[in-house]
Amino acid sequence: MKRDVDNLLRERGLSAALVIKGEIPNFTFRYLVGPPAAHLSTGILVWKAGQTPHLVHGMMERDSAAATGFERSDFGAHGFRKMMEEEGSRDAAMARLLAKVLSDMNVRGPVLVHGTADVGRYYHVLNRLRSLAPQIEIAQDEDLGLFELARATKDPEEIAAVRTVAAACGRAYERIRSVIGGGHLEGTKLKDAEGWVTVGRLRREVRRVFFEANLEEPHGNIIAMGRDAGVPHNQGDDAAVLEEGRPIVIDLYPAQSGGGYYFDVTRTLCVGRAPAELSELHATVREAVQRTVDGLAPEAPARMYQEKVCDFFESKGHRTIRQDERLEEGYIHGLGHGIGLEVHERPNLGGIPQNRDRLSPGTLFTIEPGLYYPSRQLGIRIEDVVYARPDGTFENLTPVPYDLEVAPASS
Repeated sequence: MKRDVDNLLRERGLSAALVIKGEIPNFTFRYLVGPPAAHLSTGILVWKAGQTPHLVHGMMERDSAAATGFERSDFGAHGFRKMMEEEGSRDAAMARLLAKVLSDMNVRGPVLVHGTADVGRYYHVLNRLRSLAPQIEIAQDEDLGLFELARATKDPEEIAAVRTVAAACGRAYERIRSVIGGGHLEGTKLKDAEGWVTVGRLRREVRRVFFEANLEEPHGNIIAMGRDAGVPHNQGDDAAVLEEGRPIVIDLYPAQSGGGYYFDVTRTLCVGRAPAELSELHATVREAVQRTVDGLAPEAPARMYQEKVCDFFESKGHRTIRQDERLEEGYIHGLGHGIGLEVHERPNLGGIPQNRDRLSPGTLFTIEPGLYYPSRQLGIRIEDVVYARPDGTFENLTPVPYDLEVAPASS
């Protein structure tokens, strides 16, 4: 949690963290600064343990900067424009500005630098910073980064924000079921008063729900039918008409507008009666979800649950990714991931055996097993979001039913 940052800096022997915000979204900057960060296009944040953070900001955004409650100064107060004129290069001037800010704050020793920017450009910025500020050392972060570790556990306000996004996802699935249920079959294809019901039509209905809830879809969504459902990250063909008996994998992962919190939920639906093979695969994936949720324990190694799901699927005759990393059919991905200001955070419920992530109290993560057989036009995934509560219990935050079949109106 954010309150852990000071202790993590001390534990890792760091004198400060320098967090740089450019035009590209920086989720750690948003995490540390809070909601006012949504209105700061650029900024430099210096975080020293035991001190009020210092924010360097643009003059036009001074009111948003003031709302942070941090100590602050604007770029003009540091003479940034004059630096650019003298250097003839924004990058060289940025290195000078960073050196000045660190000197003004008497930062010495190892400094953790964090940012989201063009890697090639900032390689030279940081090299020049090193020569201009010999009193600091640019520290290498650990494998589980300091801010990754802090962001992995959520406070009650963060969970409350996630619940609002979850509720909107629930409404989006209700809208999808309503559209399917309001149609009728002509042969095997679904039609309603607006015409053929397509994947694109469902996608537009989802967008309407999210727009009304002030949510965004920075990464789009997945509404994939048939063979597309059998390739996990195929987004689906908008022109495809929904057909009776075919799996439709619907994976929604919206975020609060302006760079807020995400939710991530997947269900697999079928128009009308599902074929026996699809029903059986869906039941198997559903059981994998339930087995995982029932077996969760505080501080348990996160990767352990991937192994348990592989054990289960293999016992049912399905191949898994641990048998072959190039696998294209069967269970071909990890079990889940943390979620927060980014759609993929820590902990990681998969990965290599060296993965040391744990399900610590406060973590928020997905459980999303799936079985994929594109050669048979089949794909099933079910995804829930689970909160590891501070009292050691686990709460499923996903307000969406698991029902596979959606019956359309009579022809």
